[in-house]
Order: sequence, then C-alpha cells, then structure tokens
Amino acid sequence: MPDFTTMDIATLTRSITGGGERYLTLFLREYTTLFPGTVNPACPKCLAQYLTRYKQHYNAMANTSHYRLHAKYENIPLEFGSPILVNNANMTDEYAQKLLSRPGGERLFAQIPPPTVFEQAKMVKAAVKKSAQVRKKRPRIPLKPELKPQETSETSQS
Repeated sequence: MPDFTTMDIATLTRSITGGGERYLTLFLREYTTLFPGTVNPACPKCLAQYLTRYKQHYNAMANTSHYRLHAKYENIPLEFGSPILVNNANMTDEYAQKLLSRPGGERLFAQIPPPTVFEQAKMVKAAVKKSAQVRKKRPRIPLKPELKPQETSETSQS
C-alpha cells in the first residue's frame, strides 16, 4: 500500500502503481474506509480536500505528545534563531522539554501532562542529592561540651 501522506495531488491523480493500478483508485478505496460516504473522483477541488483531510487524520494520529500550546503561542521558534516553528501539530516531548527549559516556559502551555512515576522518582533522587550537597556545604557548629556538676567542698572532703 503506498504512503498517501507523502504524495501531492498531481502524483495521486496521474500516476499508477507497478501493477498497473491507479493511485487514485487505491486512495479513494482507503479514504472511504476511514471516512464513510460518497466521494466525487471527477472533482479536482474535492480530491484536494480528501487528500488534505486524509493527511491531517494521519498526522493527528502520529502526534502522541500530551503537551498543548496556548493558541497565541502556535508557531513559536523552538530556540532563539531556530528555523523550527513549534505548534500543536508538530509538538513532540523533546520540543516540549526544550520550551519548558526556557524561563517562564510553563506559561506557553495550555496542557502539561502530570509527571510519570519514573519522572517523579528522578525528581526525588535529584532533590535528595541536592539536599545532601547543601548539608555538606553547611558549616559545622561545634557543640558545647556538657558541663559537669562542680564538685562541692562537702563531696571532696568525704
């Protein structure tokens, strides 16, 4: 089965497979299994809409990230001077981590998934390690020696 998400409309309408079957026939067969209903193969505008809908469907399925940007931050550069523009359609966990590492990065997101058990354990380990380092840096204050009761003259004479 050919990958229709990478094809343009001209390839889809004019090309044939090695077996002699038209890509358009294969595409419409697959399209109607995903989106039941009637299709019009003679309408070029309709075919372009079908292909766009098909591609959007598969791109949405491919995006498994649980991070969502606020609408006003769609197409934000990944880093300063980066040509990569991040939006909800191409959001990955790696992109989200880079955006979160910015100062105030949490405000960019409308949805941030809760940390997993693995991430929580990692955060606890880091906190324990940091507290151990803080304890090592803290200056030690010597404890006062315990005061022994003074011998009284009565106890020393007996």
